[in-house]
This record gives sequence, structure tokens and C-alpha cells, in this order.
Amino acid sequence: LPLDNGRVITPSNSQQMLVDFWDHFWNKYVPEVTKGCKRIRVVINGDAIDGNHHQAVDLVSNIESQRKAAISILSPIRDKYNEFVMVRGTEVHGGKSEQDTEEIAKTLDAEVDKETGNHSWYQYWLDCNGVLFQFAHHIGTTSSAAYETSAPMRELVAGLVECTQWGQRMPDVMVRSHRHRYTKVMMPSIGNKDIALYVTPAWQLRTPFVEKIDRLRLPHIGGLIFICEDG
Repeated sequence: LPLDNGRVITPSNSQQMLVDFWDHFWNKYVPEVTKGCKRIRVVINGDAIDGNHHQAVDLVSNIESQRKAAISILSPIRDKYNEFVMVRGTEVHGGKSEQDTEEIAKTLDAEVDKETGNHSWYQYWLDCNGVLFQFAHHIGTTSSAAYETSAPMRELVAGLVECTQWGQRMPDVMVRSHRHRYTKVMMPSIGNKDIALYVTPAWQLRTPFVEKIDRLRLPHIGGLIFICEDG
């Protein structure tokens, strides 16, 4: 990663391992699993950069350098997949009003939110072959593995209440991120269908902030693929 002053930072051994996982996911796993799919849509579900937060000194603090790095990493994916969406994450990472995320999304020519004209979304709704998805970044966190399903279940129940109150169709699949821990909760629904909420894994290793709040648990690394057929 070249910095503003021309100095180049190289990844640590652990970071290089993360790069290897990323390359395997996008260059081997995704093509293999999606082979034969007629349409593929990529959704980056928030926090494409880390920002300048919590007075951290272990990061590249220049936001422009972070933006350039994110664009460099995401560009090959954007070039390969025509349908490319960027969801907004946390202001502490993506800047006030997610302006850094929006700048990255605009550079990558991500799908435009026709309501706002922006290239990044706070929420992204998608009807995929009759399966209704809702993507949003935030979800409640916990320091205990015993309660990892609590916030996702609350989110599902809140969705049921709001959709019933306003006559909105309940998403079949709700997708959240933020916690860096993969979690899935489901509940049965009418028509022999389940409604589900997935919290995605992430692409970041433990940071000093994580070491402070959680001594034992490790992040889950990776992404999710949903294949929709016949509703």
C-alpha cells in the first residue's frame, strides 16, 4: 500500500493470510459455487474501510490511502460482476453520513439508489426470483457467545411487527454485518417457508479495540452466497 509520502507498507504474515483467503473466496469458491447462475449480484454490506476511529495508532490513518486501497481491492470484483451494490456501514468507519463509502461507491460505479441519487445505500431491498432480501449493515453486538442469537432474533421480531403495522411484505431473508461473527437465526412462516436473518462473517482480523472488549473469541472470516431458484 503506497502512502501519501510515497512510503510503501507491506502486509504482515497474518494480513497476507487474509489476502490469500480473499483471493481463494473470489477467484475459486465464488466461481465454483455460482457456476451456471444466470445472474449474479454482489453486495458489499458496509464498512469497506476502517476509517480513523477510537484514536487508533495501528492503522493507516490517511483516509485517502484507505479509499485507494478499497478501490484497488474491489475493482477486480466490480469489473467481473455487472450488478454491484455497496451498502453503507458505520459512520465511525465510513465517515460522517458515510461520505467515504459514497466516494468509493461512486468511483466503482456501484448501483444507484434512484430515490437519493447516491451510489451507496443505507438499506438495500432485492426481490430475487421471488425471494425478498433486505440488506443493512447494523446489528446489536454482544461479548458473550451465549447471546449471539439474541440481537438477530430481536431484529426478526421487530421486522415482523413493522411489516404487519404498515402492510409491508416481510423479507424472506434479512442480512446484517457489523459483528464480524457469522450467525443465522430462522423461524417458520406461513406457506411452508422459513424467514431468516444472517449476520455475515467479515474480512478483518483482531484489532487492539477487539482485544480490549473480547479476549478469547476470534472473528469469522469470509462471505455468504445465496442461490435463489423457483422462489
